Amino acid sequence: MNLKELLSYSIKLNLKLPFRHENMVERKRDRSLVIIGDLHGERDSFEEIKYIVGDEKEALFVFLGDYVDRGPDCIGLLKSILTFQMENEDRVILLRGNHEDWNMNVRYSFASELISKGYENIIEDIIGWYESLPLIALLEDIVALHGGVPKPIPSSMKTLAKAKASDSVGLQILWNDPLDEQYWPRGGGTKPFTADDLTLFLKLANSKLLIRGHQYVPNKGYKLNFDNRCVTIFSASYGYSWPRCFVYFPRSCELKLEDVEKHIICI
Repeated sequence: MNLKELLSYSIKLNLKLPFRHENMVERKRDRSLVIIGDLHGERDSFEEIKYIVGDEKEALFVFLGDYVDRGPDCIGLLKSILTFQMENEDRVILLRGNHEDWNMNVRYSFASELISKGYENIIEDIIGWYESLPLIALLEDIVALHGGVPKPIPSSMKTLAKAKASDSVGLQILWNDPLDEQYWPRGGGTKPFTADDLTLFLKLANSKLLIRGHQYVPNKGYKLNFDNRCVTIFSASYGYSWPRCFVYFPRSCELKLEDVEKHIICI
C-alpha cells in the first residue's frame, strides 16, 4: 500500500477500535503491554523497539503520539507504523499528540517534508487521520495519554471521553506537563498539573498510574513524578546519543508503583 492508502485504512481501524468511546479507548491488561513515547520521525527507533520486544504476537502496543515533525524521516516512520497497525489490527492503539496538528507541522518540519517529497496530494488525508486518533487509552490501572492531566478535573469519565483536540480539555490532554523542577510554561491555555491534580484524575479513572510522553528528558529518556504515579517516556533521540525509552509490562503483571522503573526499557 502507498501512504494515502495506509492512511485511509488506518482511519477506518482507528474509528472502529474495540471498546472505543468517543476519544477514549478502554482495554483490559490481560496481555503484554508495550507503551511507546514520542518518535518524531525516527523510524530506526521504532524498528529497534520492535526488535527488542521480539515476536510477541499477543502484546498490545500503545503509541503516545508525536509521530511527525523534528525527525529525519516522518514519512518513512508513518509508513512503518501504519503497516504495523494494519498487520496487527486488534493490538495497536495510536493516540494523538500535540504534533498531530497541521499548524504545528507547518511551523516545524513535516509540512515541508511532505511538499519536498511530492506528497502535497495527501495533506487532507493526513489531517483526516489526525482527527481519527483517540486522545486517551484506559488500561485498567494505567492511563496513557500524550501530555497531561486537564484542569479542572472533568466531572466524569464520560465528559473526559468527549474531549476533542480543539477544546480546552483536549488541548490540555495533549499539552500539559507535571509541575516539577523542569517545568516551563508553554502558554496558550496549557496548565501544569500537581500531585493533587494527579490524585484526583487517577481517582476519576479508577487507576494507579499515568504514562505520558510530550517532554524529552536529556541524558535519560524518562522521568518519574509524584511518587512514581506519573511516568514520562521519550522514544526519540533528537539526533543525540540520549537513551530512547519505552514501557513494557508482561502479561497480567501486577502493577506495583515501587517497581514501575523496572518496566522502563531504554535503548
